[in-house]
Formats: sequence, structure tokens, C-alpha cells
Amino acid sequence: MAGKAKLVHGDDLIYRFLRDLLTDEEGEYGAVPRALLAATGVWFPLPVYRTQPVLAPYLVRDPTCRGGQGKPDEWGSPDSAGFLRDDNSLIKGLPRSLAISAPSQKHLNGRRMATEFVAAHVWRQCSDSGPLASRRPLLNSFVPNLVWLPSQIAKLTDVEGSVVQRTLQRMSWALYRPERVDAGLEAVVDEAWSLLPEPVEASEQQFDQWNYFVPTDRFFGTRVQRLQTVIEAIEQVLAGRELTHKVITSRYTDGLAAVPEAELLTLRGFLRRFAV
Repeated sequence: MAGKAKLVHGDDLIYRFLRDLLTDEEGEYGAVPRALLAATGVWFPLPVYRTQPVLAPYLVRDPTCRGGQGKPDEWGSPDSAGFLRDDNSLIKGLPRSLAISAPSQKHLNGRRMATEFVAAHVWRQCSDSGPLASRRPLLNSFVPNLVWLPSQIAKLTDVEGSVVQRTLQRMSWALYRPERVDAGLEAVVDEAWSLLPEPVEASEQQFDQWNYFVPTDRFFGTRVQRLQTVIEAIEQVLAGRELTHKVITSRYTDGLAAVPEAELLTLRGFLRRFAV
């Protein structure tokens, strides 16, 4: 008797087709990866990078925070250093309310993201061979390290050294690396870039088509307000005062007081670098 046939998912077929198509080394610097990413990727524009290059420095990506296998869901709670543990959902939602400017893509231009978009990290590995970029609060929400892609294309960028990943890194480098940031933010931005390996042949790549989120005054204001809320909450805990208002999430509010004082002092110093 024949065994029960395994299931196949349509999205997996799309991913495997693209993966196999784009593993041909002969055309790795050719038009296909660039066209694919230019047509589907959405970036934050340069004004966001210049003024808020790290969008949520209090977040750290922690895939274990959702629990499972008998472990409790701890999403939104502080880790041992006081950073808010996220499974990428808070990062993913950062531009959810923003319209997209895509002059060359009529199906994107003027619209907002719905489902099936993923916040992809452009770099996974760092130049110092330490933790992955998304596990570092400095890089987890670093604007040049983020692009929003359809989920099956985003999966291709997770393959270390793949054509799609390397092309994406060259795109980010070409867009953001030459730009200066606001006074007071140069040191943190220089530190962030120092941890990201320079793409091969980055200076020779030309990209002339981009899709951007369109930031609003509210978007900029919310980023500033949330950072200040976390800093103020840390200061209240250090002063021995009880938190009376929610700080990003209920679990973060409830757990912040349990973070050791030395860690909170370090975290406060780290976050103040972005409050300029």
C-alpha cells in the first residue's frame, strides 16, 4: 500500500523556483536580481536615515521570545540587559501606516503594505564574527539594514552569500553609505557601518529605481516619543519609582524593574546616544 503523499505549498514552489533561478553564478551581477529587488523592495528614504538612522534602539530580535514546546510566550518582555525582546513583529510594523512612493511600479505607488511583506535584514553576519546583526540593538533597526520584501523573496536574502543577498547589500550600500547623518549621530552610525561587511564591487554598482515609504510628521514624532518614553521609564526605575504608564508593552513595563541596576545604567547610556 502506497504511503500518504506529502503536502506541497504553493509559496514553497515560488521560493524554490526563484532560488534555483538565481543560483546561477554566471549571471549573479546581471539584471535579474537587481530587477527583482528593485520591483519588490521598499526602503526608508534618506530623510529618515539622516535624522533617525536607528529607528528603535531599545529593541532586540529574540526568536525564542514566543515560547513554544512548553515554554511561555515572553514577547515584549525585557532581556537581561533591559532591551525589549521582539520576534521582528514590531520592526515589521514600523511603516505599516505609510504610503509607498514607487513611480516605476503602478501597483505599488500610493498604496500601503497589506499582508505577506516581511521586514528583511539586509546583513545577517557582521564583520567581527559576533552575533547576527538582528541580535544587536544597534543594527536590528538600523535603516540601511532593513528592507520590506514579499515573504518568498525575503527568504532568499537569508541564504548567506546568495546572489540575492549580495545584490541587496550592494543596493543598500549605494543608497545610504555616501549620505551624512545629522550632527550628534555620526558616532553611532559610523559604529553601525563598521560592523557591516562592505559588499564586493559595491562602488561599481548602479541602481536607478527605488521604492520608498513616505514618512509623515507623526511617524517621526512617534519614533522620538517612544525612545524618550523608554529612557524616562529607565530613569524612574533607577530612582526607585513605580511605573504607572505602559512602556511600549505591558510585559516590558512589568519586567523593567527586575533588570539589574548596572544593566539599566548601561542601557540608559546607550539609548541617550540616539536622543539628539
